[in-house]
Amino acid sequence: MRTTKPPIWLLMSATVSSQMALTIFLPSLPTIARRFDVAYGTAQLTLSAYLLAFAFAQLAVGPLSDSLGRRPVLLGSLVVFTIGSLCCALSPTIETMIAARLLQACGACGSVVLGRAIVRDSRTGPEAMRSMGYMASAMALAPALAPLLGGQLLGIFGWQSTFWFTAAVGLAVLAAVWHMLAETAPKAAPRTVSVARDYVDGFRVVLRERRFVGLMIAATCASAGFNVFFAGGPILLIQVMGVPAEVFGWFTLAWAGNFILGSLVSNRLQRRVPSLLLIPIGQGILTLGAVAMMATAALGFVTPLALIVPLMLMGWGNGLNMPNAMANALASVPANRVGAASALLGFVQMISAALLTLLVGYMSHTTQWSIGVGIAATGIVGLAGWWTLVRRAPAAA
Repeated sequence: MRTTKPPIWLLMSATVSSQMALTIFLPSLPTIARRFDVAYGTAQLTLSAYLLAFAFAQLAVGPLSDSLGRRPVLLGSLVVFTIGSLCCALSPTIETMIAARLLQACGACGSVVLGRAIVRDSRTGPEAMRSMGYMASAMALAPALAPLLGGQLLGIFGWQSTFWFTAAVGLAVLAAVWHMLAETAPKAAPRTVSVARDYVDGFRVVLRERRFVGLMIAATCASAGFNVFFAGGPILLIQVMGVPAEVFGWFTLAWAGNFILGSLVSNRLQRRVPSLLLIPIGQGILTLGAVAMMATAALGFVTPLALIVPLMLMGWGNGLNMPNAMANALASVPANRVGAASALLGFVQMISAALLTLLVGYMSHTTQWSIGVGIAATGIVGLAGWWTLVRRAPAAA
């Protein structure tokens, strides 16, 4: 039976499918490079293409759902995602696979953008904050767990199996959304301007909201911290600290697992502490963890323990910060512009991730100092955004 208040597990499943597709194939990259007889760097373009397509496609999906509705756009996105996954599995050349990954990402972004928008459409107050926490936890845990699953699939069934698996998940989510999700978007007013003008107006409206911009900065800086670790952590842990490559995935879980813990604590605290206040508290804990990482490096403790303990603290801070920042950001814009706001939020996060990954990848990583400095910088910028644009900004009407 279709409902305008879909169960949160359905929206989480859609989000997991897209986030899982980002990293599940990473253990297969060396095999893919050998299979198509290309350099490893060329095979890595399958990851870069996904990130860029995911970022830019959001800018179309979000406003489109404000005009056409969440249900048809989400269903279409899931169809594109499933077809893209199948094309990846059947790719005869690396060029075909890169194109298929572009298609897969264009479909995947709809699940993330519209999942957040549907939460905003169907839930308010503390329930919206809790639901956004579940969604953010799914976004954090899925890409962390996916490489572990992908490695098992690779060893048993071969590299194509990861894409067959994502196609099967996409098809299952598509069927569930078709049977369970009714339209949740508010009815659009009669159109008096062109589609292009309405598209531009959507972004202009949300960018005029000081509170939204400040919360977008806070949420982006929270997610950016993990991307700094994702870019420099493998080199530091595997090449400098001697951690086996197959164990690296457990370090990503140190962050993701504590992110979930922080999100659960946030749900409890919301009964006593305003959700807007939990954002700078979480950002402060994130920054404190980064400073602790820098301190251990300065004292000469270049060990996995000196990295993983601050990571746990950072993940906990992120769990307090990010769900509340995202939920309050979407609550600060008009209801008929939620799709545009969710798209812009996702776009800024993904572009920031791509740029930070590129920048940090070229830094020296003989100790954890560089990672700590990068994460501390994102924490300070997030605090500055909240202080200047959120703390004194009036709430949306």
